Amino acid sequence: MSDGDWWRTWAFPIDEHRAESERYDLTVVQGNLFYTEEYPGCPFCGTKNLVMCNKCHKISCWNGESRLECPWCGNDMNNIVTATAKFNLSGGDI
Repeated sequence: MSDGDWWRTWAFPIDEHRAESERYDLTVVQGNLFYTEEYPGCPFCGTKNLVMCNKCHKISCWNGESRLECPWCGNDMNNIVTATAKFNLSGGDI
């Protein structure tokens, strides 16, 4: 973290149960979510882009297309806000 900005440097796959047992569901992140050149991307799809749903406010991977259906709630998003914008995130089901 630097000046309220968060830099993604690595990623690993984790399921919801493990994330909860590691207490990631209690984590709060505020600021920009940038990535470094070394960041390998999502361990499942490889993309480096993130998007926040404007309905359920959960974060998902985004391949850069202009439209996206939220994988969490099915919301059809046409006004994409990427993770280069400032975010106020908390872990768990918000």
